Amino acid sequence: MLGDRFPETLFSGGSGVLPSLDGGWLKVDQTLVQMDLKVKGVRKGSRRLEMTYRERSYTYTSFGPMKQAQLKRDGVTVTIDRGRYIPKVGGTRAGKAEGEADATDLAIAIVLEEVDRSALTTGGALLAIPANFLFGRGRDEGTP
Repeated sequence: MLGDRFPETLFSGGSGVLPSLDGGWLKVDQTLVQMDLKVKGVRKGSRRLEMTYRERSYTYTSFGPMKQAQLKRDGVTVTIDRGRYIPKVGGTRAGKAEGEADATDLAIAIVLEEVDRSALTTGGALLAIPANFLFGRGRDEGTP
């Protein structure tokens, strides 16, 4: 993502056809974001992505494709959820920022919308258990 006031934001790597949270990497303004995928179980709330970008610590959660996703840091929450249905276009996404959100917060939230977030969903967690057991956590880390 790139715009006049948005920092250059890139995501790449991971497993599957789409870039994936499981093994992918994120850069904001040429700075690699530290990411730690926390999958502690299959219950809601037991899966999240923790990120550190410069002095900021973020937590990202998602409940599946076209479902709610939230990016949080101290005092800021960016929520992206189902928008309205538009004939001939289909479903849309709607975003809401609370607190003193800035272009960096929005850029990260928007870029993560185009990433495979299935590792954060109940179904993704259930599928990952046997796959990780049988094949390990093999994935394409990409080139940051």
